[in-house]
Amino acid sequence: MKKAIIICSLVLSVLLISPLQGYKILSKEFEEHSTALDYLRTVNRTIDDVLNGKFSLKCSACEVFVEVLQVLVRTNASEEDIVYVITQGCILLHIEDKRVCSYIIEEYRDEFISVAARLLLHPPWLCYAAIGPECGQPIDIFPFWNVTIPPNKPKPVDPVKPPEDFPKLKVVQLSDVHIDLVYKPGSNTDCGEPLCCREGSGKTPNTTAGFWGSTFGQCDIPLYTYKNALQFIAEEIKPDIIIWTGDIPAHNVWKQKRQQQLEHIDIAVSEIVKHFPHVRVYPSLGNHESAPADSFPPPGLTSEKLSNDWLNTYLQSAWSKWLPPESLDTVGYAGYYSVQHNSKLRVISLNTQYCDQLNFWLYLNNTDPGGMLQWLVQELSWAEAYGVKVIILGHIPTGASDCFKAFSWNYYKIVDRFESTIVGQFVGHTHKDEIRMFFSDDDGHPTGFQFISPSLTTYSYINPSFRVYTLDGPYPEATYQTLDHVTYLLDLERANKKNETVWEVEYTASKAYNMTWITAKEMYKLYHRLNTDKEFFCSTYGRFYEHSRSGVSCDDDWFKNLMCQFITGRSHDPSICKDLPLHQQLAFAQENKLC
Repeated sequence: MKKAIIICSLVLSVLLISPLQGYKILSKEFEEHSTALDYLRTVNRTIDDVLNGKFSLKCSACEVFVEVLQVLVRTNASEEDIVYVITQGCILLHIEDKRVCSYIIEEYRDEFISVAARLLLHPPWLCYAAIGPECGQPIDIFPFWNVTIPPNKPKPVDPVKPPEDFPKLKVVQLSDVHIDLVYKPGSNTDCGEPLCCREGSGKTPNTTAGFWGSTFGQCDIPLYTYKNALQFIAEEIKPDIIIWTGDIPAHNVWKQKRQQQLEHIDIAVSEIVKHFPHVRVYPSLGNHESAPADSFPPPGLTSEKLSNDWLNTYLQSAWSKWLPPESLDTVGYAGYYSVQHNSKLRVISLNTQYCDQLNFWLYLNNTDPGGMLQWLVQELSWAEAYGVKVIILGHIPTGASDCFKAFSWNYYKIVDRFESTIVGQFVGHTHKDEIRMFFSDDDGHPTGFQFISPSLTTYSYINPSFRVYTLDGPYPEATYQTLDHVTYLLDLERANKKNETVWEVEYTASKAYNMTWITAKEMYKLYHRLNTDKEFFCSTYGRFYEHSRSGVSCDDDWFKNLMCQFITGRSHDPSICKDLPLHQQLAFAQENKLC
């Protein structure tokens, strides 16, 4: 939503520029130009008609505007004039209120103008990325690229479930914590801005933010709720490993500076260290860690001023509490790393913002950013040669519609080639409880899947959640496969009413799904059970998806789309769900997007 606000502002502001051809737009002159302002008011009424469903011009206006924007940039219009016009369009056309419009456009100005000045923008593609599938299906404007994958794939062998009394690892996954340092109990949950329940959100007699958090609006969690979750995990769960799959700062993306992002990360890291001084923690970068959000230029692509060196250098220091020096070089280079947990298990953490369609820098060059996927192949080849199992961490699910196609399809091939080495994939980003499966292109057998963990944040309308996995190992012949997982939930309605927190088990996979353990083969069996028994689906997967104590509507569209996503480990692939057109899949993903 955050980047869409900017682009929609740009899109609609073409209507500010079109009638002023030949007129030098300077901020003061423009403000005094009554004809232009009258025109804007007319445009405003027209847009209201569009929004009320009388007709739709948004996508057409977007494509026209992208062309006009390129003219402005290439004729060296000043940044101040461009920003002024865009801001006025955002305000007068009600994209956001004046405060949000002013801040968010200023937040992204350097990135967008820098990219636009170096790129021949392709209007349909950019409008799809900015507005969504209502503007059509994605147009593949980038040359497809391929990483080099070694031949001679070992013949897959089904793992054997270990005896119950063999050693086990307890692994906690925290994802999308989104701590709001200015969360305010009693504030407005429906403030009309992208993030509410905070200082400046105002008050309302209808829906007010609860003490521990709110499920009644677009709200993140207070710091003390985050601390409370960590305290419960430390005292009751006692994990061996914590995997932390990104997104620490709040969703106030219109007003975030680098130092504020680092402050959020520093506080969150300090609390982890405080509560788990002797636990191995493996973090991943989320798309909200940067300022502005989603801005992750690959190494060498831009100037030092606009690069992410500030963030990567900080993470080298912050993550040194858990990672050895040899793993930190690639963190400083591009935010990814590989680390040996023990002699038979390796953890690889990817910077999945290198597949993020809202990362504008990738429009300049999205060919294996940072050389990360080719590096991944090298790491997996080494692990395969030495009989080491690997778990992969990331933030954005690689099968999600907002992951670039070439990146997603290459990663899919890597999982296929190394299916005997990769024993787990753990991501977040969607704030939902989901699965994404991978299959062999040769014979269609399942090669792996991604666990998409529910979020600790309440953004939006959901209860805070986290997950605990039980893995086989450690012992010499351990498979390190997932044996079971338990998802915990904080019922905020009850917590706020009684002013006490009870982190309760929402469900246990083995009980809810009647699974003996959780391999790719067993997960595919579960898919078939869910897909052929809608009642079973609605009472389990469909309800858990929302991590809600109440049920969900579970209509046919909901059912079909979630089942389609379950088997979609590769983005923008119309061959996967042939009974559900790709544009419907993309529309569903856009409607349910919270990150």
